[in-house]
Amino acid sequence: MLSNLPDISDEFIGRKSELAHLSDALMRESLVTLIGVGGVGKSRLALHAVHAALRNQRRKAIWVELWPLRDDRLLIATVADAAGFADHTATLPLDALCEWLADTDAVLVLDSCEHLLSSCRHLAAHLVMTCPSLTVLATSREPLEMPGEHLVTVQPLPTATDAVELLRRRASTAGASLTDPKDRATAARLCRWLEGIPLSLELVAGHLGQRTLREVENTLWSRLDLEAEGEVTGPSRHRAIRTTIGWSHELCEPSERLLWARLSVFRGTVDIDTVHAVCGGGPLHETAVEAALSGLVAKSVVSRGAGGYRMLDTVRDYGHMWLDETGEASSMADRHAELGHRRPPPTRHPRNEARTRPARTDDSPPSRRRQIRRGPPPSGTPGPRPDPARAPERNRPERVRNSVRYAGCRFRS
Repeated sequence: MLSNLPDISDEFIGRKSELAHLSDALMRESLVTLIGVGGVGKSRLALHAVHAALRNQRRKAIWVELWPLRDDRLLIATVADAAGFADHTATLPLDALCEWLADTDAVLVLDSCEHLLSSCRHLAAHLVMTCPSLTVLATSREPLEMPGEHLVTVQPLPTATDAVELLRRRASTAGASLTDPKDRATAARLCRWLEGIPLSLELVAGHLGQRTLREVENTLWSRLDLEAEGEVTGPSRHRAIRTTIGWSHELCEPSERLLWARLSVFRGTVDIDTVHAVCGGGPLHETAVEAALSGLVAKSVVSRGAGGYRMLDTVRDYGHMWLDETGEASSMADRHAELGHRRPPPTRHPRNEARTRPARTDDSPPSRRRQIRRGPPPSGTPGPRPDPARAPERNRPERVRNSVRYAGCRFRS
C-alpha cells in the first residue's frame, strides 16, 4: 500500500480550528467532504490534515487528484492506480477495488470532485459500505449529498490577521520584505479587498519578485485580473482568479448562471423576497428562482446565513461580467433601485443618525479610488488597462462570442 501524499512545500497559515475539527472528523467519520468557493484552500487544508493523520494515527493515505480527469469512466482506474492496485481478475473493477481495500486503515482523498459528482458519489457509497476501516475525504465545491456525509465548509482567511500573515510569508519567499509601515498598510488594504481568499493572495505575492506591493496594487483594476507569473503547480485554472471562478460557472445550470448574473446587482446580504422581486422574470419564474438559488448555495457560489444570502465580491464581479453580456445590467440596476425607493427607510435613533454612513458603492481597488479622488493622471501618463468584460466584441473570449440566446439572455452552449 502506498502513501502517495504530495509534499508540504510551505508553512500552513492559520486554520487551527478547522484543522483540529477535520482531524477529529477523520477519526470518527467514514465520509468527510470539504466544500468552499474556488481558491479558498480546500486541497491544502486536506493535505495538512492527512499528513497529521499519518503522523499521529499511523494511518496510510491515498491521494487521488481528479482535476485532470475528464472522463468519469476512468475514475475507478485512477483511484486503483493511486492506491497501487493492479487488478488481473475477471471481477468488476469497483468490486475488486473494494475487496482489496476492505481491511485497509487509510484515508482516501478524492481531490476536486465537483465535475465528477455522480461517479464519485457512486464510488464513495461502495467504499463506505465495504471498507469499515477506510475514511473517504473529498474536496469539492459541491457536496456529494450522501447519507452520513460530514460537511466541512472552508471559509476565506480572516482579513485582518491570517490573510495578512499569509501575504507577508509568501512575499518573503518571493524576496520581498513587507516590513515598511506603508507596505504593511498596503498589504492590509489588499487583504480586505481580496477578501482573504488564499489563491488571490498567493497570486499577488507571485508578482513581488519583480514589482513592489504598491505597484501591484496600482495595476489591479479588478479582482478578476489576478494572474500567476511563471509556472504553477496544480490545476491550470488556478493560474488566474478569472478561470478559477469560471470553473464554477462551467458547472452551473443555465438558470443558475442567469441568477448568478442577476444577483450581482446586490452588495452584501439579501433576503429571499428581494431576490424574487429583483431577479425573477423570463425563465426565472418563482419556482425556478428558488431552485437556482439552492443550486448556487450547493455549489458554493452563494452563501446562506441568518441574515439571508450573499456572494463574495470576487464571485459577484464575475457574475456582473456576465450580466453585462446578457444586456440586463441596466434593467437589473433599475429594478434594484425601484425596490429600494418603494421600501420605507429604517428607523434610527436620533443620536445614531450622525454616525450612519452610506454604503460604499465604488468597488474598485483602494489605490484606484484614491486616483479617482485626485482626478485624471497628467498628460503623457499611460491610461488604464481596458476591462476584459467591456472589451469590444472582437476582443472577447471565444466562449463569449459563441454564446447562444436563451429566453432573452445569453448562455454558453
